[in-house]
This record gives sequence, structure tokens and C-alpha cells, in this order.
Amino acid sequence: MHTYAYTFLFKIIFRFGNIFVTLLLLIYLIPVVVHIDQNKMLLVPLIISLVIIYIVNKSYLVYYKILPYKIEADEDKIICSDFLFSNRSITIYYNDIEKLEGGIFTGQSSGIMKIQDAKSNIQIGFSQKLNNSEKLISLILSKVPTELYNEVIKKITEKRKRPKSGKKRDA
Repeated sequence: MHTYAYTFLFKIIFRFGNIFVTLLLLIYLIPVVVHIDQNKMLLVPLIISLVIIYIVNKSYLVYYKILPYKIEADEDKIICSDFLFSNRSITIYYNDIEKLEGGIFTGQSSGIMKIQDAKSNIQIGFSQKLNNSEKLISLILSKVPTELYNEVIKKITEKRKRPKSGKKRDA
């Protein structure tokens, strides 16, 4: 059984990063709100800031539900525990995984990777900031059903084949 966890810094960021960003944006909004009657153009940064606050907090609410801060994996299953507002422990068997998305599973260099369990309809996620996440990703990919593995590899190779810009390269 291998244990994967976040460093203290990333644990703090994933747990409380939205609070810091929200406070900074609210501090920024104080002078905007105070002077909005003098300049109606201040509505634009006000609306943009409120939308950013909404998006950040909405995404963090999703992360609170799916991000375990401790993952244990062996040859048969993954055990996820240490969720932010819950003492629950989730066990996902590799054979029950029906979907892998986000991050490296979709050919991106970063992002939250999500694992969908078909039997219990549970989704968990983890970041590449997890200690030894490469080993966990390799273990998951080596244990999932072959069809799912082929689907993920196809997504990764398609993403790598696409040029990064719209320009054609001369050979």
C-alpha cells in the first residue's frame, strides 16, 4: 500500500486559497464601490470582480467534495480519505473506474484529474501537486480496464499532435 499526500503548502492552498483570493478581491472592491456614484465605468471592474469571486468559490466547493488530501493505493484499489469537511473514506476498485478526465488524462499539463467510479457513481480528484503523483497516475493507468486505457492514450496523443498555434510549420 502506497500513500500519497499533499505537502503542507499545497494542502493550505487547496483548502483555503479561495478565501485569500476572495478577500483580496473584496479589498479591491471597496474603493470601487465607494466611488461608483462618481464614475459609472467602475461598474465594469465591479461586475468582473464579482464574477471572478463567484467562479473561484464555485470551483472550490466542487474541490471540497472531490479532493481527498490522502490517497492510499495498492494493486486492487484506491482508498481516499482526509476530505476537508468530512471524515469519510472512499474505496474505488480499478475495475470499477469508468472515466478518467482532466489533467494528464486529457493531455493537459496541469489541472485536477478526476476518477469516476461506475458502481457507486462517486468521483474523486487529485492534482499533480500530490507527492509522487506520477507513480499514482501510472498505477491507475496500468490497472484500469483496457478500453479506458486506450481512450486516455488516444486523447493524450491527439492533444500532442495538434500544433499549439494556428500557424502551419514549414518542413
